[in-house]
Amino acid sequence: MKKPLNQLKMEFLKKHVHEHEENDGALTEAFTFDGDPGMILYTFVSPNKTVKGAVFI
Repeated sequence: MKKPLNQLKMEFLKKHVHEHEENDGALTEAFTFDGDPGMILYTFVSPNKTVKGAVFI
């Protein structure tokens, strides 16, 4: 089951996206799963590409 991110995890993800993805895109989805709080799954969309990724914390 998907769980929304808390404020701390969202800030961590925004920093990761800023460092590793294009600057002209938007973060469209971000969540964790019950039972695996150490992994954040996200979708980032820019004019050139769509990235579905995971960040381990």
